[in-house]
Amino acid sequence: NLIAKNEIISRIETIGGNIVNSHKEWQEKIKEIEKLRTAFFSAGKVPIKVNEKTWANFKQAVRNFNKNKNAFYKNLKKEQIENLNKKLELIKIAEENKDNDDFQATTPLMKKIQSDWKKIGHVPKKDSDRVWKQFKDACNYYFDKLHAKRNQANEAELAALEAKESYIASLADVTLEGE
Repeated sequence: NLIAKNEIISRIETIGGNIVNSHKEWQEKIKEIEKLRTAFFSAGKVPIKVNEKTWANFKQAVRNFNKNKNAFYKNLKKEQIENLNKKLELIKIAEENKDNDDFQATTPLMKKIQSDWKKIGHVPKKDSDRVWKQFKDACNYYFDKLHAKRNQANEAELAALEAKESYIASLADVTLEGE
């Protein structure tokens, strides 16, 4: 039993010492640790003279794993808050410029903030949909206005083209006289 428990403790220490950089990997490691904990408790009794030491080693190995796991998730949460602040800045820029009629200067800016948005990582899940909708609405408002302006300009060009074609057609009926 002592050999089995020491082997389990060693495996927990190995898993706890591995550097993991993704939520998915941490979830897999958590499941492994749970299986090892169950195996530790079902391994049976050990001699009394090493019982406390074995128990202390087990608790320390699990504590180290949990410390690393908690540090990862704290950093992840901190990173998501930073990403949220970056996205809120982009929303502010989009909303400040959505009514701008200087399309030549504003369009590249709006495209740039859309590109920047894609490069920013995840935000807290509770804020994700809200900030996306706010950003999308501001960008859509601007680009809808831009397209309406372009369509209006295209209509004027189409009207001019029709007038020219009509004039050319009327010239076909003209007969030239003389030399």
